[in-house]
Amino acid sequence: MNDTTTNYLPQLLKILLALFCLGVFFVSTTLPAMAEGSGTWGTATDRQSWLWIPEYSEANSATNNHGYGSRGYMMLPSTVPNYNPDHRMYVYVKDGETVYWGFRKFDGANTIRVRWYYDSSDTGFFPQATSGPSYRLKDDESYNAKSAGGTTGRPANGMAAAIGPTALPGNSGGYSAYSFTNDTGADRAFWVEISGDDSFKMSYWDVTVAEGSIEKPGRLYCKYWSVFNELAVELGQTNQYSFHDNFGFYVPVDDNFGGTGDQYFVKNANFGRSNGGYVNFFANQDGPRNDTGSHVENRKSIIGVSSNYQYPLFLNDPDLEFWPTTDVPNASLNITYEEKEPIGNGGHAWVDISISLPGIVDVLIDLDGNNTYDEGIDIVISERYDASGNYQIYWDGKDANGDVVTSGSKIGVFAAVIFAPVHFPVYDMEQSLGITITNVRPGNPEDNAIYWDDSPLPRDGEPGFSAITSTSGTSAVSAEVNVTGEAGTSHIWHSDSNKGFGEKNTINTWAASYYAEVQEEDEYLYLTYQGNVYEDDNGLEDGLVSGIGTNLEGQLYVLIVDADDKVINSAAVASDGCYSIDHIPDGNYKAVLSTSNAAHGEPSPLPSLPQHWENSGEQLGTEPGVNLYGNDGVLGAFSLENTSVVEANFGLRTMGTLPVIWEDFEAEYNEQKNVIALEWTVAKEWENSHYEIERSTLGLSDFIKIGEVTAIGWSDEAIDYNFEDATASQNSGKWYYRIRQVDLDGSDSYSSVLAAQMPVQTSEGPTWSIYPNPGHASEINIALNKFSSYNGEPLHYRLVSSLMSTDLYSVSSPNLLSQSIQETLTAFPSGLVIVEVLWADHTERLKLMLR
Repeated sequence: MNDTTTNYLPQLLKILLALFCLGVFFVSTTLPAMAEGSGTWGTATDRQSWLWIPEYSEANSATNNHGYGSRGYMMLPSTVPNYNPDHRMYVYVKDGETVYWGFRKFDGANTIRVRWYYDSSDTGFFPQATSGPSYRLKDDESYNAKSAGGTTGRPANGMAAAIGPTALPGNSGGYSAYSFTNDTGADRAFWVEISGDDSFKMSYWDVTVAEGSIEKPGRLYCKYWSVFNELAVELGQTNQYSFHDNFGFYVPVDDNFGGTGDQYFVKNANFGRSNGGYVNFFANQDGPRNDTGSHVENRKSIIGVSSNYQYPLFLNDPDLEFWPTTDVPNASLNITYEEKEPIGNGGHAWVDISISLPGIVDVLIDLDGNNTYDEGIDIVISERYDASGNYQIYWDGKDANGDVVTSGSKIGVFAAVIFAPVHFPVYDMEQSLGITITNVRPGNPEDNAIYWDDSPLPRDGEPGFSAITSTSGTSAVSAEVNVTGEAGTSHIWHSDSNKGFGEKNTINTWAASYYAEVQEEDEYLYLTYQGNVYEDDNGLEDGLVSGIGTNLEGQLYVLIVDADDKVINSAAVASDGCYSIDHIPDGNYKAVLSTSNAAHGEPSPLPSLPQHWENSGEQLGTEPGVNLYGNDGVLGAFSLENTSVVEANFGLRTMGTLPVIWEDFEAEYNEQKNVIALEWTVAKEWENSHYEIERSTLGLSDFIKIGEVTAIGWSDEAIDYNFEDATASQNSGKWYYRIRQVDLDGSDSYSSVLAAQMPVQTSEGPTWSIYPNPGHASEINIALNKFSSYNGEPLHYRLVSSLMSTDLYSVSSPNLLSQSIQETLTAFPSGLVIVEVLWADHTERLKLMLR
């Protein structure tokens, strides 16, 4: 059985990456903020990621290629017929904060009018007012937004927009911005409406929120982005008009299926290097459709325009203050096969699921071994669960044509749970060179497995489509239907001119906000081997292994072993003595009872039992005197021939008198004495020598002896013992303790393991400093400034820059810390590097400008 739980550097890496793309670096005591706008996507002059403001004179045209009936209403005035407030660009501003803004126009007439509004009756994220007393004008500017050079409200170029308003410190080389302050008395969303005499493109633009001189990124968002960047020229090739490499959006996804919430997952979807022409981007929990009644149908790409926008799309990681991170979810998936009753009717299977948040579970039964869904052959089962809990998905053992899949057939089963799925339907993107969806938070950044279903769309080789080897035309490169999840840039389609695979189509890509999976590729094995481990004193004497199920949970395993002494499969013995092993093929085997487990294909461990136990018999069945195999902890040999085995039983019994009977054991911090106080009680003792106190910082491993207590030796009454660990006070954190009882003859037994927590030690001010700064890798030293905050503990560090990050490295002293960091820095390019130092319960981050 596979049982997988996935728990997926905070925002630091994302911020550094964006700063690197903008060419902006700072060394300060706080992490730098950034402008929000075109510079977030990139500043290269030979690439385009421009906003599209449609011509509102075509308001009633639902089909015109340039009308906002197809392209969206982005930033149009609310007086336009058929206006939709869901297409607004919002900025969320705290009371007293200031919004700086500027828009540069690429084409059309020079003058535009920019007006910012708010809804005095609504402090939510998406105010909808279009008229009436609550519809309030906050800023109104008409200006030349197109002429050469920069002026107020008009960034001179992409770098100026990226650096941000010159009114804020450190923004030399930025632009002169218009601004307004939120003096409404409440935190609220403002939106922008822009008008001109025609449709136009915004080439360089910025909206920056600041509290005094401190910039506040992650405040700008829109549910429906209209973007422009010209068409592809060659199939599969980027050109001077392609989107910037970092073009994409951040989306906060609430941790339930309601579309609302106060805790969020955050994803980043990157569409870099693609060509869209005039293209729309949005995100939701369902996909392009929202009216089919089935989440499976909702996922499919569609011919035409989707209006199923739902989540806000940000240019930066949404501000944690307003879009806080949810808890990391957890899930387990377990696939179980069984044969049907009556025997001979084939098998069937279940996927048992446990989820801590609402989620969708997809199961692919791959019957032709290509790891891809093939219509008419494979089975896809998909279920949506709107609440946390335990669930089960059932497969009846038949293929897509209803035929029984026979025992021993090669199959693959892929099951995945998708917490809070986020879809990115893209309308009319002509050429995709790959889509990447990255986890931002909670957890560490990483590329997620992505999915798609393009079954409604024409494919390569069908009328109107040319092969990818052709000099012109279009081609869908990736699989038609992807239900197994592919990490990286796998959803790809190519085109040239205006013939895109996305022409008048809404193409869907989705990913999990969090994810867990289990995958098995093997023969279709539904045979099982089941039995019991009994407390039985005389199995061989009376000819029957039976009795009460032994309670040695977590201490015993039964392993199925083949003729080469390799493990086929295994299972733990439960608290009632039962066990069940599945996924067993036909063949000849033996079963081994052992305190050690092993994985499939590994050598079998020897039979073994916990201390003071011995074998008393092994038997297949419940008929006295039949199929008794002895008392060596091995049951077999036996044969499985397309029929499962039940009542494969082992017998155990205790060996003589135990030296002690453990009762209570406690480990707690004593504040008055500043020690960890250990107390334990035994119900009686027999030939007992002493107790050894062992301690660990790692839980169940690396215990060391720290003390010893002499035992009473013999007693039929309860005895209390105690020990105080004063050395634990030298460090804060969690300690683990166990007691080793030693007999007069040297044999021993152990208590359970307990944990005790010392109070966390804190320090004020920086403990470490870095110099020279700036400096070259071979020069860098880490100095200990505050000796009272460091007590010789092991040191750990990681390095993070805009382009790369390291794993966590460990050293034993400050001198070795500097040496190790110098060596690691040699792999880093020049620029800003964050050095994160960890010791005991402390973490400190240092900023280094690497030359």
